[in-house]
Amino acid sequence: MQLKRVCSLLSLLLIVALLAACAPAGTPTPAAGDGAAAGGAKPEKLRVWIQWGDNPAQLQGLFDKYTAKSGIPVEVNAPVEPDKILAALSGSEPPDIIVLSGGENVKSLAKENVLLQLNDIINSSGINLDDFYPAPMISCRQGDKIWCLPWGTDVYALFWNKDLFEEAGLDPETPPKTMEELVQFADKLTKVDENGNLTQIGFIPDFSWSHTDLYAALFGGFWFNADGTQVTLDSQPMIDALKWQQQFYTKYGADEVLKFTSAMGDYMSPDQGFYAGKIAMMVDGEWQVGPNFISKFKPELSYGVAPFPPPASHPERANTGVVQGTVVVIPAGVKSKEESGKLLAWMQSADILAEEMVANSNLPTTKAAAADPRFKQIKGFDVFINLMASPNTTGMVTTPITNELGEALGQIEEQVLHAGAEPEPLLKEAQAKFQPMLEAALK
Repeated sequence: MQLKRVCSLLSLLLIVALLAACAPAGTPTPAAGDGAAAGGAKPEKLRVWIQWGDNPAQLQGLFDKYTAKSGIPVEVNAPVEPDKILAALSGSEPPDIIVLSGGENVKSLAKENVLLQLNDIINSSGINLDDFYPAPMISCRQGDKIWCLPWGTDVYALFWNKDLFEEAGLDPETPPKTMEELVQFADKLTKVDENGNLTQIGFIPDFSWSHTDLYAALFGGFWFNADGTQVTLDSQPMIDALKWQQQFYTKYGADEVLKFTSAMGDYMSPDQGFYAGKIAMMVDGEWQVGPNFISKFKPELSYGVAPFPPPASHPERANTGVVQGTVVVIPAGVKSKEESGKLLAWMQSADILAEEMVANSNLPTTKAAAADPRFKQIKGFDVFINLMASPNTTGMVTTPITNELGEALGQIEEQVLHAGAEPEPLLKEAQAKFQPMLEAALK
């Protein structure tokens, strides 16, 4: 799920921009009671569009169970490209349910009045919000309004290669306990040949993609404040997060590190850097411990997994995580809000949610689903469930300008990590740009 979410983000930027350009001004926000009558005859079929979908047959089989229960056929379309989602949300006959790869765009879409506010549906369908883990709900809430519900999520932890630890004289069963100790371990785990070329590296902070959200959380912050009303790009935690990452490039030369990583294989291949023993420690998600990644591409790999360590000065931040993952929305223009609501409630039932998350080795977002014994059969999965449930774990704070800010932050990260720029001036410049933008978007 996570790989699909990352790959689709730029396309979704276009969706939101086009919707903003096309939406008429002053359109009222739809509520659950608006539009088509809730009652009446059952629909001929319900349509579910899923943005990700590595196994469409499995997804269709899952929703066939709803047909068996309700008598209403469910047609699953997966995966669906972002431009089709755009057409559906702005059109007159949208699908009854859309499953998005991530929640980054939800508040932007809500601002364009193309999503149904879910509060009434949640109340009428018996969905128990108290059963949801708090962190995955963050991207769905905007004040008292709920615009989506999580349907599985991801969280990141530290993986380490036990064989490489042992070769370096480190205890293979003991990961670093602090971020400072991780730097020391990385030095011991890095190898350079007689020509000065890297042959093994201890840690690369942005492998296989950015993890600045996690590092910022460990330093005590994020790029928005908790309620999404202030941009905090130039805060000390953000500066610290970028500076901490930068050292892994400056120590060995950014060009050398980038050359080293460019020679690695694809993410889903035996030649992926961690699988191939080229990177000794990495940050990655819970899907790695399932059947489709390490056990498929490198089953002999001896590895450990644990929460990413906190700074030595803040041991109370142990077990910090940032969740981000799939969310379910209901388009504002659906024909039967009642039937969409019933299907949404069924999707959130413990057995269905657990079945789908077991199939993908992703985290179930309710406590009832997480109690399913099948998760205990996945070695290492408990690390991620416990991390998701940790009081130190949060969700991605999102706002109507999440996409624009995220794109700018990605450029800053590249300048700081790969080109050696100082982060503070770049972050201050971005702060001055995006705070007024956020204020205007929230009006």
